[in-house]
Amino acid sequence: MFRYLGEGADIYYKAFPTTWDATSEIGKKRIIKLKETLRKHLPIKEGKALDVGCGTGISTFALEELGFEVIGIDIRKEAIHQAKEIAKERGSKAKFYFMDAKRLEFENESFDLVTLLGSPLPHFSVYDFDEITMEAYRVLKPKGVLVIEYIDTIKGLYSWHRDVFVEGLLISIYKGFNSVEGLEERFFINLNNGTTFSVKFYLWAPWIAEFILRKAGFEVQSHYIREDSFDSGG
Repeated sequence: MFRYLGEGADIYYKAFPTTWDATSEIGKKRIIKLKETLRKHLPIKEGKALDVGCGTGISTFALEELGFEVIGIDIRKEAIHQAKEIAKERGSKAKFYFMDAKRLEFENESFDLVTLLGSPLPHFSVYDFDEITMEAYRVLKPKGVLVIEYIDTIKGLYSWHRDVFVEGLLISIYKGFNSVEGLEERFFINLNNGTTFSVKFYLWAPWIAEFILRKAGFEVQSHYIREDSFDSGG
């Protein structure tokens, strides 16, 4: 008998604890890989950075190791608590705060760089992202940069979409598509602990993200890495 845990992205992250843990072997490899990508594509190399949706700190620590003074924020209190503990263990100077990216608690022109790394866009509606980009524009310095890493999930519907995905002991089953809100819902079965849950993912493509970025006042440069898109705006 399987136990249904409900619906939400937080449940999804808990189903992959090592993937999102900055202290795990997978997490450490993700830090290294992210540093390589950032080193190649970041238009600036130093300054004060705001890492939006930092989770347990994988992207935050990658930015710090590249030489940035970093603040990480997330709306998951448990993730922020874990990030703070990991920062202590690492001897990191990065700071972490529980905060909504749509309501940033920072002064205008506070940062040289704002990042959304780890492909967080599936958790944002176009309305969420619109507010987030406007807030990012507000807190960035005049020549500041916003960097966003995301996957072209609309293209994925045509190229790699499957009704059923198997990721180790986690099975993902297509549940439905909402064309009005622009999201896909999937039902997950976790064979490791006998639980099930549902998650809704918003669908994104470069033309949507780039339109919202330009609307906020950014100039956009896109870099395509496999199925991922890496946008920077200044």
